[in-house]
Amino acid sequence: MKDKIIERAEYLRDNIILSTQELVKIPSVEAEPDGDYPYGKDVYRALEKALEISEKLGFKTKNIDNQAAHVEMGEGEEILALLCHLDVVPEGSDWTYPPFAAEIHDDKIYGRGTIDDKGPAAAGLYAMKIVQELGVKLDKRVRLILGTNEESGMASLNHYFKKEKMPELAFSPDATFPAIHAEKGIADLKFSLALNGDTGDRRDGLQLEQIKGGNAANMVPDYAEAVLSGLKKEELLELLADIDYEQDDLKIETENSKIKLSYQGISAHGSMPQDGKNAISYLINILAELPFASSRTEDFLTFYKEKIGLEYDGASIGCKDHDDVPTSLTFNPGIIKGDQKKIEFIVNIRYPVKSSAKKVVDDIKKNIDQQLISLDLLSDAEPLYIAKDDPFIKKLMTAYQEFTGDNSDPVAIGGGTYARKVTKGVAFGPLFPGQPELAHQKDEFIRIDDLVKSAAIYAKAIIDIAGVKDDE
Repeated sequence: MKDKIIERAEYLRDNIILSTQELVKIPSVEAEPDGDYPYGKDVYRALEKALEISEKLGFKTKNIDNQAAHVEMGEGEEILALLCHLDVVPEGSDWTYPPFAAEIHDDKIYGRGTIDDKGPAAAGLYAMKIVQELGVKLDKRVRLILGTNEESGMASLNHYFKKEKMPELAFSPDATFPAIHAEKGIADLKFSLALNGDTGDRRDGLQLEQIKGGNAANMVPDYAEAVLSGLKKEELLELLADIDYEQDDLKIETENSKIKLSYQGISAHGSMPQDGKNAISYLINILAELPFASSRTEDFLTFYKEKIGLEYDGASIGCKDHDDVPTSLTFNPGIIKGDQKKIEFIVNIRYPVKSSAKKVVDDIKKNIDQQLISLDLLSDAEPLYIAKDDPFIKKLMTAYQEFTGDNSDPVAIGGGTYARKVTKGVAFGPLFPGQPELAHQKDEFIRIDDLVKSAAIYAKAIIDIAGVKDDE
């Protein structure tokens, strides 16, 4: 069976590439609701294109209120689902190739969504096509379920399951190989500080007029800026001369009587903040060394530098944590916005499988001045855990091992996938061990050979889980 699957996957290679490119070229970043389009028209266009491709391949499709959809094959009461999403995070900046052009260079397709999650969605679709063309009889229905706001809350999948049956088993091609038996909990926390239009305890001096940075809580921000007033550029440069910072990353511009400081960092997935360079944190570390006229502004900057700084494990703010799965807490300040009335920033926290959002919040509150900073839990996605020796995990691992020869164990991750939204599901691919994690980063790409291999692995998994056994 392995050789037949590989043969069909190679035969479909050009189609897999083309379908991936068609999806990636649609800039499906969530926007405000627009009539019949709950997450904006571009997100709907991606869903529409995926269903168009699927129907041309001969599959039955169903659109659920433009929120989500499925592509179906097979017969039976039970359902095996492949859970994918067609929305993407904002593109960020400083790409080598256009983020929505789906250009091919060195046998890689570049673009936002190639690895997260449009390429994997195409691999899942063509895995179903491989199974169909091989004439494998199925005793379960196989559904490729396509969501449209995975990156910002997963509400579309919640809506889908209000109207469609929950699958008995599901895997989500939205992470890494081998099978992922555990996902950390994910909490978004909002920190707020009221400034009340305070212009300073001293009549003259440096003022923080505005600060902003980041595109999404679950991305390491690659850009942040602060607008200052009250000093001339030459005076500010004298102050900066006494501060230790990487000068190439900080840009200083004058705008009328004001000065804009902007910091260029490095984007990364919010679950792996250690792989990026947080522009918000680096900029605030510089600002905290400057003498502001407002003591409340200085208190905020000092709080941020001392309690958060450049850390990504939450140690100084009191929420560092670890369990025996093993999983550890990560701490990513993803968005900040503020003016002379108020400053707010949102932190994306991935907490250990055996912990809880309540513990995270309680630990932080014990270590901050709540008269200065208020803290709110915006969202919480509880952890996912399935034992490594579960029969479902074993079948996925068998399919993976047959095509790779890699006998490593199932793993735990900090990323959150649709798998946590079903009764029994896990993440499974498409990134292979040792490859760089480029989801949510500039120059995101998927290797064409890996795209085709993923389709083959998923086809084998479908056959092993949903195929009629020889003795039936």
